[in-house]
Amino acid sequence: MTSASVWRHRTPRGTIVGDDDAPSTQAELRRFVEELSSNLHALEVFTLGRFRATYRAQALGLLWPMANPTILMIVMSVVFGVVFPSSIPAYPVFLMLGLVPWHFLSHAWTDGTTCFLHHAEIIKRTSVPAYVVVIGTVFSHVLNMGFAALSIVPLIAFYPEAFHVSAALLLLPVVVVLLVALGLGLVLLSAVLNVVYRDVGYVVNSALVVLFWVTPIVYPMGKLAGLSHKAMLLNPMATLIQCVRVIVLEGAMPPPAILGAAAVSSLAVLISGALLYRRFSGVVADHV
Repeated sequence: MTSASVWRHRTPRGTIVGDDDAPSTQAELRRFVEELSSNLHALEVFTLGRFRATYRAQALGLLWPMANPTILMIVMSVVFGVVFPSSIPAYPVFLMLGLVPWHFLSHAWTDGTTCFLHHAEIIKRTSVPAYVVVIGTVFSHVLNMGFAALSIVPLIAFYPEAFHVSAALLLLPVVVVLLVALGLGLVLLSAVLNVVYRDVGYVVNSALVVLFWVTPIVYPMGKLAGLSHKAMLLNPMATLIQCVRVIVLEGAMPPPAILGAAAVSSLAVLISGALLYRRFSGVVADHV
């Protein structure tokens, strides 16, 4: 059996990548796994390099991932807990469980949208696939999220009744994986479009402002009823944050409808991003 004949043709309008043998989906998936496996070291170096570069020559260094959500939590606790009193118990903990995932998504999406443009030399001058830059960018923000999550620990001393240790905590890594899948899908969508349409970054920034307020971060999802509650199930960030809060604050398993909606919507975004990247991947090097 002969191997597939892959060819690349450069034109004034871009690079066309073709395959005379038209490999099946299974063959394409196997090729992707092999290619990713051979570039794992490059992915590790890029991820750690991005992470270290973020805090290089900074006085506070790794304290910043913890400081950012903490400062926002304090401000919002004063506004919504004092000026406009909230009936939510342990409101600062409630806020932090929403702000930490949100900070990951917003920073990863914003940073990832321009990652192809900022790392054009890697894409043009090396054999490393462009999607490695996307994955490395998102993974560097996963490391940031890990440090940001440490900002929740001091709250245990002030609100011990808000934290519940239960078997449901075993599901928390699954929710984190779905959150990373959502971020990766969004970055694949926006990054590949941004090399062709440079105003995508402005669209993403505007979308994040709207998404912040339509996601139950400062208010509970239970406050919504009827059509609004059903519509919230289509928002993957809303369902993911709700899963985290139910696991930590209630020590219970998330309702199947909420967890199912989070899984389906997050994976749908990831698949959509992968398909769009596959559609435009051949012209990325020509537009960066």
